[in-house]
Amino acid sequence: MLRVNFRSLSGDSPTLMIASCLRFSADGTLRGPDNSIVASCLDGCWKVGGRMHRELDCEGPVRVRLARRPGVPEAYLGPFTQLRTAGALLYGDGVCLKIGVPGRARSGTTDQEFTLLSDGVRGGQA
Repeated sequence: MLRVNFRSLSGDSPTLMIASCLRFSADGTLRGPDNSIVASCLDGCWKVGGRMHRELDCEGPVRVRLARRPGVPEAYLGPFTQLRTAGALLYGDGVCLKIGVPGRARSGTTDQEFTLLSDGVRGGQA
């Protein structure tokens, strides 16, 4: 299982979420394994449970499944010990993966959705 921490804007304690997978959708939402919306991007921040958060980090082991344009096969990265977002980009184990976060990245800087998968999940359903 993934442990995802959403970092608060106001310095409050982070919001913790446990999930087997978490999909970053092109519409700026984060979706759980059942495709339900667990967070949405609003004014460059994540809205989770009525609170605004600036970034998130995820404790692994975690893999990233990239879903690109139709006709291009999915790609997998990782496993990583830790993933985080910063400045609308995704970082794995402290290295920038040069993957724009949908909903946070400037228009046109990302053409893919991606899913964070617990390393034990193969072909996750998010």
